Amino acid sequence: MNDNSNAFIKAFPITWVVTGVVAVLLYFVVSDMWAYSFVLGSATSLMMMSMMYKTTKKILDEQAKDASKRVVRNYIFRYLFYAIILVAVGLSDTLIIVATAIGLLTFKVSIYIALFLEKRGGTE
Repeated sequence: MNDNSNAFIKAFPITWVVTGVVAVLLYFVVSDMWAYSFVLGSATSLMMMSMMYKTTKKILDEQAKDASKRVVRNYIFRYLFYAIILVAVGLSDTLIIVATAIGLLTFKVSIYIALFLEKRGGTE
């Protein structure tokens, strides 16, 4: 397994830690709705990345033609799901769309943290 996929796997627990720390800070510094909205975005991102990881492992066993179609379908589904979450939050009177959008980016930030820790030797 190469370093990038290893960092991808290690990003899952890092995301939970980052989500917890940021949510607690948002709860006490800004408001509870910012924290809840951020957690919603982060949990959505984790769920979609988990789905992507599992389906990618299955896709590697398929024919190239079938795999290509499945990859496109998965991307469309993932981004439609993100859009549905953002629209639902936007229509909500209580949740904050900016916090949810930031939460959706948490997994990507966690991948960078995992890569940084691997380069420094902190996660071996």
